Amino acid sequence: MKRIRYGMLAAWLLAALTLAPLGTWSQSAKLGEIPLKESGVASSDSDDPGGPRAVAFDGVYIWVARQFANSVVRLNASTGAYAGTFKVGDRPSAVLHAFSAIWVANAQSNTVTKLQPSSGAILGTFAVDEGPAALVSDGAYLWVANRGSNTLTKLDTSGRKLLTVETGRSPSGLAFDGANLWVTNSKSKAVMKLRASDGAQLGSFAVGDAPSGIVFDGASIWVANFISGNVTKLRAADGAVLGTYPTGDGASGLAFDGANIWVTNTATDSVTVLRRDGAVVATYRTGKGPAQVVHDGANIWLANAGSDSVSTSVMGWR
Repeated sequence: MKRIRYGMLAAWLLAALTLAPLGTWSQSAKLGEIPLKESGVASSDSDDPGGPRAVAFDGVYIWVARQFANSVVRLNASTGAYAGTFKVGDRPSAVLHAFSAIWVANAQSNTVTKLQPSSGAILGTFAVDEGPAALVSDGAYLWVANRGSNTLTKLDTSGRKLLTVETGRSPSGLAFDGANLWVTNSKSKAVMKLRASDGAQLGSFAVGDAPSGIVFDGASIWVANFISGNVTKLRAADGAVLGTYPTGDGASGLAFDGANIWVTNTATDSVTVLRRDGAVVATYRTGKGPAQVVHDGANIWLANAGSDSVSTSVMGWR
């Protein structure tokens, strides 16, 4: 009954957001927060903050990469209950569910770790280039953005390296539009479009300052510009700019829930919800330093790097 009640609440909230009047500013409301160090994690980690940065959903569990604890935490997506901590490489910075496995990019180890979702067992660790920072699947292969070497690495499902592709400066985010890859190059103030089949460059498009997160909504590419404090909307077909919309300082992570775009604002401890036309639906308070965000089909989850916590609509609004 409790799981059903949470699910109904989350569905109602997302529907309410979709229908909310334009310009609504709900910063007094706060997403429910799960402190990771109080969820059972502290017993296996040091007293230092874990700095959770990335989140992923595998159909059952939410996976949270705690970069300073060199681990990923597993939470029950229906209740938020703690479901395990698993060690990975140094400074895990990205996490992805693909090909029936959890993949974790380890920024200081220059590796990607493959885990079994049901048990957290390590299935393999694979070398990539310097400073892996983002992951995406094209449906057949895994792509890794290597921030330190300005490259992408293409891996097969067994972790074998197939291709290395040069990008702009400091690739930080990845998205796939069904045929092509999109890469945010944070120090180039640009987004690069690459053909997924062979990595050929199809174009480079100017966006805001320090582009970070990126997401595809089925027709357009959305880019979070960290220093500019806004998002840029590009037409996926040709990269044309369709709009630039203010959010908050430190625009970082992006997620699409099927109706709205969610943007984490790292510097203002908040998340802004935009309609697909760029209009602000609402802004909600989060934990400190929200980074990446994911939608699990019913609820929003985001990693708060500054407060070692996860904010989620599973816990309701406070």
